[in-house]
Amino acid sequence: MRRLFDKPLLLIVLLLMSGCATSTREPSPAPTDTSERLVIYAPGTPASIPVILAARRLSDSGIKAAITIFTDHSKASTLFLRGDVTILVTGLSVGVEFFKNGVPVQVVNSYVAGLTYLVTYGKRVNSLSDLKGQEVYIPFEGSPIEETTRYFAEQEGLTWKRDIKPVYSPFASSVELLKQGKATAVALPEPYVSLVEGQANVFISLNYKEKWDALTGSTNGYPQVNAFVKRDWAASHGDLIARFNDELANALQLIQQDPAAAVEQTKAEMGFPPQVLLASLKRTDWSFSRSDELAQSIRHYYQIIGKPLDETFETFFYNDHK
Repeated sequence: MRRLFDKPLLLIVLLLMSGCATSTREPSPAPTDTSERLVIYAPGTPASIPVILAARRLSDSGIKAAITIFTDHSKASTLFLRGDVTILVTGLSVGVEFFKNGVPVQVVNSYVAGLTYLVTYGKRVNSLSDLKGQEVYIPFEGSPIEETTRYFAEQEGLTWKRDIKPVYSPFASSVELLKQGKATAVALPEPYVSLVEGQANVFISLNYKEKWDALTGSTNGYPQVNAFVKRDWAASHGDLIARFNDELANALQLIQQDPAAAVEQTKAEMGFPPQVLLASLKRTDWSFSRSDELAQSIRHYYQIIGKPLDETFETFFYNDHK
């Protein structure tokens, strides 16, 4: 029997989400009656802006949708697992680890395809080969960023941990070392990239989405941020999930057409200056997928990095028949 949720998995969640950007807002207690409403928790990063917009559109249409922007990832996950949160927006690897540990979770969409960059100090580099024999700062061992960076290195004929030496450090600590010139290469997601942009001797060298596409022949990057629900809840709330997906797709269109308007409408919920939010949105690649397309993209990603998902993952993918 798989364990539903235990202390090792809580540690995994903390590690997977460690170093993410913080905002000034903390989770408030979630309502216990979620049968006729959407209780949405999303992380305190600019990637949650479209989720905020979608929740507002749902509320305007008469659907009870409440969104909390969280910074405490462990607490948000606990609330989701005990049923107080109906939709949890988080990194793909978090949901996959939930499922592997027996949590009846389903993924209902993916909407961020690129937000990570290799940022260097002293000079701009064009490939990981330019860093052969040097260190690259990564949030933690086994993180999605490490998986992707390792894939890039191996595709250039480099040996991970010999030719490219990972140093495991939380984002905030790595940023400070980068600014001081004590770290020469750091893999960073938004908004950290925008926060260090313009610092003396700091260069935004490699776009992970562009490099992934060049190596794999893809045009849509790889799935990174997703919305998750519990399987039993999903089975009886298909209409709500479909509406949420529709409004999220609409929100992404607004962001792409008028990012300044999206920032203006959501800046009160975020803990960053508007100029940082705007820069982050412009540097984030959005790609919305659901149902069969979603399942295919996630399976494709894990196949490419050498960690294919087995047949048990059939129930991991929610299909709203759209």
